[in-house]
Amino acid sequence: MPPDDPLAGLRALRLPPETPSLWSDVGFAVAAGLALAVLASLLLRAFFRPKRSLRASALEALEQAKALPSAERRAAQAALLRRVVRTVEGDEAARAVGLEWGRTLDRVFSTDLFGSRAGRVFVDGLYAPPTAANNDEALDRELDGLIRGMRR
Repeated sequence: MPPDDPLAGLRALRLPPETPSLWSDVGFAVAAGLALAVLASLLLRAFFRPKRSLRASALEALEQAKALPSAERRAAQAALLRRVVRTVEGDEAARAVGLEWGRTLDRVFSTDLFGSRAGRVFVDGLYAPPTAANNDEALDRELDGLIRGMRR
C-alpha cells in the first residue's frame, strides 16, 4: 500500500561514487619519492662530508701560529710538523728525536731546511735561548712554502 505522503518515498540526493584517479596516486608517489631523495642526499652529505686536506689544515694552523710571539710560535710550528709527519709517515716516524727527526723532516718535505739550514731550530734549538741570528720571517716563509708544496 502506498504511503499517505507522496514525498516519504523519495530518497536523499547522492552523488555517484568517485572513481579513484590514477594521476593523483602517481603524483603522490612522485612527490614522496622526491622528498625521500632530498632527505637521503642531505643525510649522505652530513655523514660523508669530505675531510679537509692535510695541506689546508696545516696552512690554517701555520697562519694561526704566526699571530703568536716568537717562542710560542716555534712551539706551535713544531707541534704542526709532528702532526704532518704523523699523518704522512705514521707514529713511529713522528717519535724520532734529534738528528733523526731532522732527517725525517727533510725526507717528508723533500728539503734540506731542517738538516743544515734555519730549520735546525726544530731539531735541536727549540728550547735553546734565542740568538741574535734568528730570522723568524725567513723561516716562516720557508715553512709556508713547504706546507703549500705538500701534495696532500
